[in-house]
Amino acid sequence: MTPSAEELLAVARLYWGADLTYVFRQEPSPEDLRYQALWDEKNKEGPRWGALLKELRVALPECKVWDYTPPLANPSFGALVYPPYERVMSRPQYIWTVAGYLSILAPVYTVHCVRHHYLGKRCLDSKVFLGPIPLELQDIADTVARRIEADFGATALPLDIAQTPIPLYVNFMKPPETTLFHALFTSEPWNIP
Repeated sequence: MTPSAEELLAVARLYWGADLTYVFRQEPSPEDLRYQALWDEKNKEGPRWGALLKELRVALPECKVWDYTPPLANPSFGALVYPPYERVMSRPQYIWTVAGYLSILAPVYTVHCVRHHYLGKRCLDSKVFLGPIPLELQDIADTVARRIEADFGATALPLDIAQTPIPLYVNFMKPPETTLFHALFTSEPWNIP
């Protein structure tokens, strides 16, 4: 069962501050201390997440699958799946990534896409697609979702709940731009390698 927006906000308040009181202090906030302690606990699940990535590599042999779990940067384990593409150096092109995130704060996950606009090796722009997955990436996204559900028992967070604005500061996101998506998964969904 998917937690409500109110339940998820209550959880997020434990780990993210409602003001900037501690920004210029050297000591961590109570929320920072709880967040670090939770990551210390969740890091024990690293081998389990590694097993999920291996399963994805077997299930999606034509794709490249990478771990994207920067310690403490995101409140989630992350998997990035790169469909096959041929880089063309002489003209602009779009390269897609399917991103799956399993929150460490609540038993929820999300799968979305990022489209990078390249000219040669230079990325000109990145755009996040949190809504419907493009049809050509749907099988990959479904595979990622099924593995997260099967291996961790998490439920998909509906987009309308994920986009609920919250009055919290999450890394570089601040109200009124901050949403539950930022608090539960990543504050920079476009910023992936």
